[in-house]
Amino acid sequence: MDERVHLFGIRHHGPGSAASLLMALDALQPAIVLIEGPPEADGLIVYAGLAGMKPPVALLAYAAEDPAQSSFFPFASFSPEWQTMRWAARHDRPVHFIDLPIGASLAARMQPEPPEEAADEGAAAIEESLFQGDPLDRLAEISGHADGEAFWNALVESRGAASEVFAVIADAMTELRASFPEDPARSPAALREARREAHMRLRIRDALKETTGPVAVVCGAWHVPALARKVAIADDKALLKDLPKAKVEVTWIPWTETRLAAASGYGAGVSSPGWYAHLWRLYEDRADSMQPDVFASTWQTRVATLLREEGHSASTASVIEASRLATGLAAMRDLAAPGLAEMRDATLAALCHGDETPFRVVERRLIIGEAVGELDEDVPQMPLAADLALWQKRLRLKPEAVAQEVSLDLRSEAGLAKSTLLHRLDLIGVGWGRLSGSGGGRGTFREIWVLAWTPELSVKLAEALIHGVTIEQATSGAAVARASATKDVRVLADLVRLCLMSDLPQAAEQCIGLLQAAAVDAADVVSLMQAVPPLVSVLRYGTARKMPTEALASLAKAMAVEVNAGLGLAAANLDDDAAAAMRKAMVEFDDALNLLDDTHLSREWLQRLRDLGDDASVTPLIAGLGLRRLYDRSALGEDEAATGFARALSPGNAPKAAGQWLEGFLGNSAEVILQDPALFALVDDWLTQQESTDFTEVLPMLRRAFSGFGVSERRRLMAEVARATSGRHIAPKRSGDDLSAPGFAAALPLLTSILGLDTHVR
Repeated sequence: MDERVHLFGIRHHGPGSAASLLMALDALQPAIVLIEGPPEADGLIVYAGLAGMKPPVALLAYAAEDPAQSSFFPFASFSPEWQTMRWAARHDRPVHFIDLPIGASLAARMQPEPPEEAADEGAAAIEESLFQGDPLDRLAEISGHADGEAFWNALVESRGAASEVFAVIADAMTELRASFPEDPARSPAALREARREAHMRLRIRDALKETTGPVAVVCGAWHVPALARKVAIADDKALLKDLPKAKVEVTWIPWTETRLAAASGYGAGVSSPGWYAHLWRLYEDRADSMQPDVFASTWQTRVATLLREEGHSASTASVIEASRLATGLAAMRDLAAPGLAEMRDATLAALCHGDETPFRVVERRLIIGEAVGELDEDVPQMPLAADLALWQKRLRLKPEAVAQEVSLDLRSEAGLAKSTLLHRLDLIGVGWGRLSGSGGGRGTFREIWVLAWTPELSVKLAEALIHGVTIEQATSGAAVARASATKDVRVLADLVRLCLMSDLPQAAEQCIGLLQAAAVDAADVVSLMQAVPPLVSVLRYGTARKMPTEALASLAKAMAVEVNAGLGLAAANLDDDAAAAMRKAMVEFDDALNLLDDTHLSREWLQRLRDLGDDASVTPLIAGLGLRRLYDRSALGEDEAATGFARALSPGNAPKAAGQWLEGFLGNSAEVILQDPALFALVDDWLTQQESTDFTEVLPMLRRAFSGFGVSERRRLMAEVARATSGRHIAPKRSGDDLSAPGFAAALPLLTSILGLDTHVR
């Protein structure tokens, strides 16, 4: 390689590497700077120098024809590449990305998978594992460090800025790579690495032609030996021949410290982004900040401040003790300065007093970090991202990496606007917020959202661009597109609800029309029942949002009429899965009908529920539910309910059918048999009359029924059983029964297991 080329091997996210690199660039004053990175993003490098850019940020590259095919290139404030871009901006030097075009990688992903080759599978697997692991682990093993990251931290990141370190890194990487196979034909991973390095060598040659001055190349330390090696131009070009291509869009996006962590799955991540950010601030602040005592006290002071904010005690004396302990541990371990392990041990001992609980807060907020980056206002973004940024600023909804709960009052203009934005984003799959519930005190005027921003949401925004260039346009377009592609009345009803909650009246009108057309042709009663609750539910928000109340009510009532007409046939001769789906739909429909408050429809529905009990073909699970709903609505008296109950549990009925009926009747509440001694007695008598084989058959149904009971109901039910055993509440039904006999006592553990209770009833 030409002597004008200066290779700087760095770790992609390393504060010591960044500080040493800036020192080396200041000394070299290169005429041009080359950085390992996607060349498609060359035009965006200039924005790294803007004052409003606050890392962590990332370059998002995605295929124009399929935005789901994407790649991220994150940068922290301590990333050497980021500091190199800013150095070039300050010194007005040309700077370029020289890695393999990302369009080739994205195009390869979109191609069909090639057929697997059986030849040399073992060698390929070994090679693949070498490229997937951290090669520095091998050096760490030799040097006695825990892993490659600990080795690099001790060698580079915590020793202070020193431009001489790059020669040491180059020598170490040269020796390390000598032990790795270099044949690109051995595996896809090896070929990919060889092509990347070939492309970087060609771009370095181009840079040498552009200038007569020094050329600075900033790349991963692993690549230094390959870029320094003399390789024929023809060989490099041959490796890059016939690469697939794809049109790529690239933009800057905010990133998060949590996603810089290796634990997030990021391949080039570090274990402690927050710790590295602290190191970088020390490098920036003053030259003496890396002195061991200053270094330790600065970190432990931050830890103590955080612990106090969280309500833990952290005295000044404990801070001094932790700082001295960290420096002492570093000296004992033959380290120039305390590393993260030493700081962790000192914090846990002196400030957390051995308690892991407060230390977890330190780990989450300081060691890993919670910061979310910001972009300068002048940075061009994809239209949807730019529109979302405007809304976030206008509504004062700052994206945070850590989940936070936000309560919105829909009676206020600001609360309603925030709710509308979050519902719109949810409709297009940008799940920034999750609706967790509504406050009972304010009814439908309150929404509670849990917000957490992840970088992948930027990809979802890119995917939604096909529907529009603003959040409102994209949401409306996506809703209509989804509605046009389905005839499922359940999906259409939910889309209507989402459109209305998102304040999209035109899209809602189109979805309502499509739902009306689909409902006319719908023959599935379960689907119709499932479509009514979303419409009835959304009507409750009419006072907070402008909605076509009359049209929605008419549509819901029309579908309710269809349900009433077809319920009898739909409930007959169902298998277990179909019966469970019908039961769930009936419960939701019955609740919605109560809210709809239509006397005629309710009367018809109750009559249909009565008819279920008189039809022998109706599945017992559904018949039991029908009687329970009639009883809850006071449409049956206690005597009528007891008669229907006794008929369903009569000795002539098959135990399984009776068990299904009881499961349907009980549902998720035992209150009905707790409040009605006659019904309790009927259940008790039915159970005591079962033969052992029959009882085993009905046991799963009882278990399912009882699993829906609350803990309080289970204890009260068990107390009633206990009273029955003493004869104080329910007398034995047959002569010779002795509920206090040892056999019944032996059965109590099984009963308490069914009820999910301890064997001792409190």
